[in-house]
Amino acid sequence: MTTEVPISYERFTRDAWEQLTTPVSDRDLEQVTPRVLANIKSFNDEISMADVTAVYAPLVDYIKLNVAQYARKLSEQRLFLGQAQHATPFVIGIAGSVAVGKSTTARLLQYMLQAEFGDATVALTTTDGFLLSNAELRAQGLFNRKGFPESYDMRALIDFLDDVKAGKPIVRSPKYSHEISDVLAGEYDEFNRPEIFIVEGINVLQAPSNSKAYVSDFFDLSIYVDAETDLIEHWYLQRFNALLDRTLAEQDPTNFFWSWTQIPREKAEEIARRVWRDVNLVNLNEYILPTRERADIVLHKSVNHFISEVWLRKF
Repeated sequence: MTTEVPISYERFTRDAWEQLTTPVSDRDLEQVTPRVLANIKSFNDEISMADVTAVYAPLVDYIKLNVAQYARKLSEQRLFLGQAQHATPFVIGIAGSVAVGKSTTARLLQYMLQAEFGDATVALTTTDGFLLSNAELRAQGLFNRKGFPESYDMRALIDFLDDVKAGKPIVRSPKYSHEISDVLAGEYDEFNRPEIFIVEGINVLQAPSNSKAYVSDFFDLSIYVDAETDLIEHWYLQRFNALLDRTLAEQDPTNFFWSWTQIPREKAEEIARRVWRDVNLVNLNEYILPTRERADIVLHKSVNHFISEVWLRKF
């Protein structure tokens, strides 16, 4: 199936996009190896060295161009306003459905950009830590809406990004554990004025209901990882089964998925399909997919997480 590309984007086939990059032989140093890539990719995700060359290397070049333009604009604007010059992070947002591979894209970009920018700090955080705790979600009757806009502390996320853009010396984002599927109370990741900041999450292009600001207002570049809905469902269920297998192998009763391993696999899969249909699919169709056209770049995947097209915003 060929997805219709909105008029505001230029569609590049994978081969055409690859031609836009600096040839490998001309780059200063190739940092990504198969071993590095294996450590970067998310659990049960798929990515290859061919993806690094054909998709991510041109993307890094395009980001470098945007970072340079951003620095010039910021300097000239502050000169015009008579303001003191100070560093302000270039912020990249990465959005998309659950199970589509956002985390792999975010971590690989962090690694490649760190290699390109050397001493400059490239930081990464996710919006998972800004979810309300499971206890709070249950108290508000929102546990079955986890992942929907109302399940996040969007005010805290907006304030966090405002501090990032203001150049505040130390900013903190709350930690989230996928092993227990909950926010870790009182635990934070700290960041000290990174030059580039990547923010990944399903909600980063959404408009919060309790704020006039979009999360994406703080982004200097945004990326949406895209695929056909039936493929995402397949990847979701595939990952679910792989998580159950890993939980069984580790024999860890504290793992969120442990209780799922104590019932017949067919029953667990049936519940997982219902969760996809009643929660994740609804969230995708109503709140996530409609934000795709807010992104500057769309990475469109086909079977086996193969990035077949790149859409680049024209205006």
